[in-house]
Amino acid sequence: MQNWSRPDPLTRDLIHLINARRHDHWDADAAFDTLAELIEQNREDEILTVLAALDEDMAEWLFDLLAEAASTSLEDEPEGSEGAVAILTLALPLQANFGQPLRLSVDPEETSVLLRQYLHLPRSVQVAVEPKLLTDATLDRITLQTLHTHVSSVFRPERWPPLAARLHLPVEHTVYLVFGIRDESEPTMPEELAEADKEGLLNALRAQCGDLATAPHLIETPTYAAYALFDAKNAVGLQRLADETIAVWRELTPTLRARVIVHLHTQCGNGVYMPVWTDLLDPDTAEETGPLWTSPDVWVFTADLPIEWPGEVLTNRLLAEGCTRFENHIVETTEN
Repeated sequence: MQNWSRPDPLTRDLIHLINARRHDHWDADAAFDTLAELIEQNREDEILTVLAALDEDMAEWLFDLLAEAASTSLEDEPEGSEGAVAILTLALPLQANFGQPLRLSVDPEETSVLLRQYLHLPRSVQVAVEPKLLTDATLDRITLQTLHTHVSSVFRPERWPPLAARLHLPVEHTVYLVFGIRDESEPTMPEELAEADKEGLLNALRAQCGDLATAPHLIETPTYAAYALFDAKNAVGLQRLADETIAVWRELTPTLRARVIVHLHTQCGNGVYMPVWTDLLDPDTAEETGPLWTSPDVWVFTADLPIEWPGEVLTNRLLAEGCTRFENHIVETTEN
């Protein structure tokens, strides 16, 4: 008992929030306040640790709240002008032969008009657009605390600072248009975009940024910016894991490479927050020595994604490299 310490008040609030949700009497405003304060204090890792310990239903509920809390704020403004501010993202396809250096920018005023038109936003909604199209490698360097701080500055009279100081080369051919909306009532997005709206929006954006690809079918309904941030971190982490695995595989002798099996491991627990890793296994010596090499874990967030998705990403990279001997293993944790 001498080493026992009581959790701080904010941690206790998070515990009470989870217990209240289990008994179906949780308060949405209290939930946002708790998560927002944790993010403001740069304690997002504590929330992610809690996510890993929850069952699937609870974890997805908290994940959705976390994304909304990181991308939403209520501004303190004069009476009559208050409203919810939300930062949203639109994922856009990037050409395979994009230019160097990256020139991924749009005109914020022109693009705000386009978003209002093709998202069918009411006149009461204000729109503010980030001039840079951010890459997944750029978003990988952004924290929830950075995003949360940025939200409150978007609609200030003076020009807000950019979300990212500089762009980084994309890992996958997807970039993100980040924009803010504000409305006195709760702003809503369409559940899905019509094909004509997707095509019209992409064509208009390509007129400003020629590095975008002509693939309107890849555009989805805008989501909270925190979702894009998690997706970007997933993409970067998995591609780096593939790079590391391929580099080790290349160093093997041709004879050994021909018989080595690459194991792709996905450990499913709550279905939201899970480790992924790889190993190289020689069937001739596996029983005696085990794997030739095992990678470190890469943690990914898979809310609204199938459990097999990380394996598909890694499999595609291995196939492109010429490696065809691999197996996907989904490992279930006993405690879940």
